[in-house]
Amino acid sequence: MDERILKKLSEITEEEKKIIEGENIDRSLYSSDRSDFTVKSDYFSGENLIGVRRHTRFAYFPKHRHNYIELIYGISGETLHKVNGKNEARLKEGGILLLGIDAVHEVAPCGENDLAVNFIIRPEFFASTMEIAGYGNTIYDFILNEIRYNGDESFMLFDVSDFPNIKNLMENLLWNFYFSPDDFHSQNLTMGLVFSSLAAKADKAALSDSLTFDGEIAIKTASYIDTHFKDAMLSVLAKSLNLTPVTLSKIIKKNMGSTFKSLLQKKRLTEAEKLIRNTDIPITEIIYAVGYENTNFFYKMFEEKYGCSPKKYRKDKNKARENSVVK
Repeated sequence: MDERILKKLSEITEEEKKIIEGENIDRSLYSSDRSDFTVKSDYFSGENLIGVRRHTRFAYFPKHRHNYIELIYGISGETLHKVNGKNEARLKEGGILLLGIDAVHEVAPCGENDLAVNFIIRPEFFASTMEIAGYGNTIYDFILNEIRYNGDESFMLFDVSDFPNIKNLMENLLWNFYFSPDDFHSQNLTMGLVFSSLAAKADKAALSDSLTFDGEIAIKTASYIDTHFKDAMLSVLAKSLNLTPVTLSKIIKKNMGSTFKSLLQKKRLTEAEKLIRNTDIPITEIIYAVGYENTNFFYKMFEEKYGCSPKKYRKDKNKARENSVVK
């Protein structure tokens, strides 16, 4: 990591100086709540949808909730996190811990060389940049669903130390926050790319107890659909997972909110839309390329979702692109 970033992150903060002198965590720096300790996003993110702060060292950080999604990145040493009073997550250098809204979180005291950075991500963020970064990715949708709506029950711990692309994104993100703090666009886009990259490595994540079995099945299902959407079959996936199709269907519906068929149709339609929008490949070829056998069914599904025929959709997108170039 760039030495200038490490130097910045290693500085002893005013809060840490007080802790070294014998004081505890100052809750007023994180929240106005006196009874229920809920850390507030607006204390750190300002005008942006994302904020950042380095984890406070030398003291136990007491149980708290937060009204945002938290991504914690391990810089050096390690920090020990407890989620919901039972699940322990040991975050080491190159690790990423994802915590959802309302997760009960506490952190053990750590030393001077135990550096971790907390990224504060407001829920509104996922309605804009995140949809672009993970557009059409089934496994990405599942992860976001977990941390947005089931965050009080689950966490995901990634080891990205062997994935230089994600490490580079994290370093770029830190550089933007500390040395280009007003470049919100770059910060948001880079964070979107981080989540998209994590989605591709979701099968290597450590999961909380609530996600261990069903979550692994859901992740494998999403990965299978993303990879084999052209000819994906429930029976084939069930056999590979040593489950009956009925059992697998129930797990998918419970944990992903849709049937296998609906997830597959959504993926195929999204891939078709990308090709229609970005290429000149004949629409009939696109239909078969993404796995549809019935052209009439495809046209019906497409018009229901996008409000026009594929031909008009392509024409309108091309015209919009031409107009933007002229401007």
